[in-house]
Amino acid sequence: MSIKSNYNRAKDSYMLFQVGGRKYAVSVNNVLEVTETSSLSPLPGAPAYVEGVIKFRDEVLPVINTMKRLGIAPLNNNDKPNEYNVIFEVDTDLGTKRFGALVDKVLSVVDYADDEIKIVDDLQKCAVAAPYIKGVVVENSNEFIFVILADKIISINDYKSINKVLPDDFWAKPELNDNLFSSINDVLTDDDDFWSEPLDKF
Repeated sequence: MSIKSNYNRAKDSYMLFQVGGRKYAVSVNNVLEVTETSSLSPLPGAPAYVEGVIKFRDEVLPVINTMKRLGIAPLNNNDKPNEYNVIFEVDTDLGTKRFGALVDKVLSVVDYADDEIKIVDDLQKCAVAAPYIKGVVVENSNEFIFVILADKIISINDYKSINKVLPDDFWAKPELNDNLFSSINDVLTDDDDFWSEPLDKF
């Protein structure tokens, strides 16, 4: 008797995380680092789901509230909200972009084959924002894990909106200079802790 195995299927690695009591996965290829959430400085004029900015590896990055961006309401759970900040790097029509996303928990790294990620016709019924979702993985018969498209979390129009309140070379140059500091004094805090090195990885 011949038994066909699926173990040879190509699989991709995903970081599993939790927001509002729900589980999500995102390609590890887009994850640069996970840190504990530090103080954010507000960014006036940015989209409502942008919580503020942080310093990361000599860059100033926007940080989004993932729950707001996905348009979900929290489930009843005991998670500490927004405990971790996931730093993403994505390719867009405007070039390579980096940003942070607040999450409640970082759980593990998992491997999924493409055929394990199911496309749902009406994702709005699942209380998520469809444009940012690649599909759903069903585990243990009744547990749904939504696979996020990192490059769709911030839209091109929203990048342009952010660019209007930040100098153009925020996205082009990793180095910060005196002129750049002086141009964003009304956005960034002078708190010494804000400019500290990133916290240890999760």
